[in-house]
Parts: sequence; structure tokens; C-alpha cells
Amino acid sequence: MELKAFYRDLVPEGFLVRVRFDSKRQIDLFVYEPTEVEGKRNLLFQQWDLDIKNYKPEFERSEFDLKYNGKTNSFEEVKERLNWTNDTFEMLYKKLKAINCIGISNSNPFEIEYGFRVMGVYSYLIFDDNLPSQKQVEYTDECTVKFYKDNIVFAYGSGAFGSLCTAEFKKDK
Repeated sequence: MELKAFYRDLVPEGFLVRVRFDSKRQIDLFVYEPTEVEGKRNLLFQQWDLDIKNYKPEFERSEFDLKYNGKTNSFEEVKERLNWTNDTFEMLYKKLKAINCIGISNSNPFEIEYGFRVMGVYSYLIFDDNLPSQKQVEYTDECTVKFYKDNIVFAYGSGAFGSLCTAEFKKDK
């Protein structure tokens, strides 16, 4: 909960930012910025395997890239818009590492990634309020989500290959 509060304060109002650390310096970063329409965001930036200390855009932005890969490929511009520095990423890395996690997103529900299985990733989904009984059942499908307690759900997002389900979420019979 402390990490959730810290990250919510770190991300500017209206932005959605997903960071996954492959290492202390290598990240996957996806940034969505607010638009004039309340609740709607546009993709500002996305980059896999971004080297925090030595990032150089690989190519110029085509019309396709502008539409599907973000409005900019400038890491410096993104940091400026978020009011972040390389130290911000290092501090976030340390906080995630301290709780044995690898990624974070201020989505709704809030998401903290904690591990991989093949090409899929395990996450904690953290809701703002405790889930009522009906939602607890909805978030226990024995496949990709499993209600844990109060406002926390375990989730598994499958990768490009293999089953969408994870055996770890099956109920003991």
C-alpha cells in the first residue's frame, strides 16, 4: 500500500505510466497522457528494453509510429512531461526490488508485477476498496485471476504463446 501511494504521488494527474524493470538500467516503459476528454488518454511513448542511461531513438517517427507507438520517441521529453529524472527510475527500481517485484502501473485497478512464467507475468491487482462477495467470485476464475483478500487479486497475463491459464490459480479440490 505504501508503494501504491508513493507511485500515485509520483505520476502526474491524468497520466498512466507502466514501468517494468528488466534490470536496474533496462526497462519497458509505456506512458499515456490525458486528453481534453475526461478519462481518455493517448499513447505518448512506448519502448521495450529502454536503456535509462543511454537511450537513443532507433528511427524517425512515421505516421504509423505516431498512431500506434506513441506521439514521441524522445525519452528526454517523456521524463520532462512526467517531471522525472533517471534518479526517479533508480528510486522506483529500489522500492520494487525491496518487495521482490519487477513492474508497476497506476492503472485501475493498480497493478504491481511480481514475476514471470514463460512469457506471462504475475501481478497483484490492488483495488481502491475492498471487493464485495460478487466481485470476489468474478475475480476467481481458476485461470487468469484469483481473489486473495480484501482489495487484492492475483493476476496472470499470458504471453504470446501457450495457455492463457495458469495452474497455480486452480482451486484445490
